[in-house]
Amino acid sequence: MSAIDEYETAWATGDFLKVEGFFTEDAKRLHTEPYVWDRAEIKRYFEERAAQGAAAPQAAGEVDWKSGREYIEIRVEGDIAYDIFTTDRFKALHIWERQADGSWKIKYDMGMLNDPESE
Repeated sequence: MSAIDEYETAWATGDFLKVEGFFTEDAKRLHTEPYVWDRAEIKRYFEERAAQGAAAPQAAGEVDWKSGREYIEIRVEGDIAYDIFTTDRFKALHIWERQADGSWKIKYDMGMLNDPESE
């Protein structure tokens, strides 16, 4: 899916306003935070990241978000698709939904940081 590559590239280049646009209007984000993010929280988060990125370039030595990404599976089933992947820092699952215009957007974004104790 080209949408996955576009999403990854937006993350890797720090284009957080573009990243935010990859989420459906009813998207949920479930990560290591102790709560579920609704669409308003997702929008706020990426707008803050974009503002920080504009004010300060990527920190020296910061690992590229796409670096070391290993896909376990990418599957499309009708109007739903998912990608499961790991990186050195975390593991995640995106559930994508085909939109009326044929584009793909993330409906659910679930991830967790790797346990540094297990390495």
